[in-house]
Amino acid sequence: MGKSFKIVGAAFMVAALVLAGLIWYGTRVPERGGDFTLKNQQGDWQFQAHAKKLNLLYVGYAKCPDVCPMTLSFLTDAIKDLTEKERENVQVIFLSVDVDHDTAESVATYATQFNPGFIGLTGTKEQVDQVMRLVGASYIYEKDAKSYLGYSISHTDKVFFLNKKGIVKDEEPMVRSKDIVIEKIRSLL
Repeated sequence: MGKSFKIVGAAFMVAALVLAGLIWYGTRVPERGGDFTLKNQQGDWQFQAHAKKLNLLYVGYAKCPDVCPMTLSFLTDAIKDLTEKERENVQVIFLSVDVDHDTAESVATYATQFNPGFIGLTGTKEQVDQVMRLVGASYIYEKDAKSYLGYSISHTDKVFFLNKKGIVKDEEPMVRSKDIVIEKIRSLL
């Protein structure tokens, strides 16, 4: 009787461990992100070749009339308030989704107007769409006769915090303060 009880107990333990593993596997959140290649003013720019310990990715376009300049301004203020050592480990990347109008040069100029260390990138529609899928962002290009551009682009208004491998470690929607950005940077460094 004692031997049977031990076998049943061991089988129960194995079943419990298998069940716990299946529950954990089924409820875990899959990682978002990864390596990607876009264009900057020098040519191809591969994320993992240029990544820092923490990379803040913001998606928009250079002619955006409101949320892009506002968010990039808050990111500028946040970066200024970091210590020198923190700044060495952080970079801000601005990705333009306006592949029909923004060039690598114009995006670089736009990004560096906020901070000389900011990286401005764009690419082909396929390259940009790959990054959107990787991080979980989106954009919609719409013709708009009322716009001074003749079009508008609705886009995700989030800052994505990526590690050196491009994995999304956190995100902050609608950045309207430097303080939340500084807090997240310090918690992730």
